[in-house]
Amino acid sequence: MNYLEEQYQEIIGAYPEASTFREAIYHLQIPVYKEIFLDINYKKYPKRPKAKLIELDGKSFNLYRVVSSLRDWDIRTPLSIVGLINEIFLLIESMTKNQILIKKEFFDGLIDMCQKIHPRKLRGLLGVKNGIVSEFILPSRACTDAKKDYEILSMQTCKIPLNFSHEGTFISRPSGNHAINEKLNKIFSKRRFTMLLVHPYNTLDCIHCFDSKGDVLDIKIID
Repeated sequence: MNYLEEQYQEIIGAYPEASTFREAIYHLQIPVYKEIFLDINYKKYPKRPKAKLIELDGKSFNLYRVVSSLRDWDIRTPLSIVGLINEIFLLIESMTKNQILIKKEFFDGLIDMCQKIHPRKLRGLLGVKNGIVSEFILPSRACTDAKKDYEILSMQTCKIPLNFSHEGTFISRPSGNHAINEKLNKIFSKRRFTMLLVHPYNTLDCIHCFDSKGDVLDIKIID
């Protein structure tokens, strides 16, 4: 049994509703909603597969930029296709429910950092891996712009190698105030989501999350 056959058997075991496209075991389509399905082609596996969402009317959406495993694909340590599909469905579920997923251990680390530097403010970027917030990037002073305090990073001076996985912004609020203002609205517009953690930082009531338009997102903490 070769790579493609192994991947196919694993997929069918996990997603029995999957069907082949033109009888090719490396090109599958899996229903997502009534009129939308996931189209995935892994003909060149272990090279990066192609994945997109397709509507019945033919419209499609490439998932390369929004799925972290596709962005960071490494031919030396390729993720199984089942693992990739699991991540895609997790992302779809969280976006449908307007949720941001974050690991409890990682969230506890953010709380600890905020408490240790209180009453100073903590600001940085949040990285998403496998659909879950799992990385915090703290910019140096050289990365900030005093004239634009709504900017978390100044791209003119910052040397952080940014990529599409840095989807979120993190801001602590030592004042305990989580009210939205014009400055925050400018910050919201920079990335897919922004997370605010307000003093005393230690309960779920202290955390608030917003999308790029300033609409509230639910936060789901997972073990």
